[in-house]
Amino acid sequence: MSRVLSMNERRVEAVEREAYLAALPVRRAAASAVHAHFWVFEHATEHGRFVEFTEAASDDVLRAAHGHDAPTDSWREVEGG
Repeated sequence: MSRVLSMNERRVEAVEREAYLAALPVRRAAASAVHAHFWVFEHATEHGRFVEFTEAASDDVLRAAHGHDAPTDSWREVEGG
């Protein structure tokens, strides 16, 4: 089964960091509820620079995982041979 992935880079100001981090479990739970996966990574040396990944079985599930913040760009899994 092919998968789809969205990536979104976010810059979070220091004053917004606590609220951003507090919202991540809610976003992860929303993704999980529609059978999608959600990960966030912070740049090793640039604090406040995050990359968010959402992976799902289809574009529809990806959109459902994001709600109103649906990505406009997605990547499709490639089967190597």
